[in-house]
Amino acid sequence: RLRLQPLMALLEKRKVDLIQRELAVREMARRRLIAFALRMMPTYKAGWVHKEIAAKMEQFMKDVQEGKSPRLIIQQPPRSGKSQLGSVFFPAWILGRHPNWEIISASYSASLAISFSRQVRATMRSDEFKSIFRDVKLDDETQSAEGWKTTKGGGYLPVGVGGPATGRGAHVLIIDDPVKNAEEAESETTREAIKDWYRTTAYTRLAPGGGVI
Repeated sequence: RLRLQPLMALLEKRKVDLIQRELAVREMARRRLIAFALRMMPTYKAGWVHKEIAAKMEQFMKDVQEGKSPRLIIQQPPRSGKSQLGSVFFPAWILGRHPNWEIISASYSASLAISFSRQVRATMRSDEFKSIFRDVKLDDETQSAEGWKTTKGGGYLPVGVGGPATGRGAHVLIIDDPVKNAEEAESETTREAIKDWYRTTAYTRLAPGGGVI
């Protein structure tokens, strides 16, 4: 029995160490976007560029907090992880920290925007998210993929570029792939239509000090 005491003490210490490590990981995920992304998706391949982008997004959120009306443009090749980080993890992380904020996410088609909405919503419904942001919950009465809210009054609205965004504001406006392909990008008519939508619809939904990515 006496010999078991040191072993039990060692096991208890290891248990305490594991708990402390887990709490530290959760705290880091609350503070840092890239840590949050890796917590949500351990297989996410975060290189130096993703860490740099995450740092820029963290500063972007801080600038919105301070009412500085930030603007951020991210340009990367297809399939390089920018949408997963910027259109899925980032809005979920923002709403974890600011559940009273409103986010509008726009893409070239409403279906793509709604796809992002589903992914953000699923992230916030996950047990991992709840372990990090324990006080943040989705409103049971507004959980449609076409627009949902938190219990703190914030929420997420997906829209197609060129479509309406009436009735909702935005602390953060995310525009991910406003054009579908090179043919549309080379069309002056399409470019002017997108610019007009941005000026007359999307931009008007921004809250004072709100930011655009």
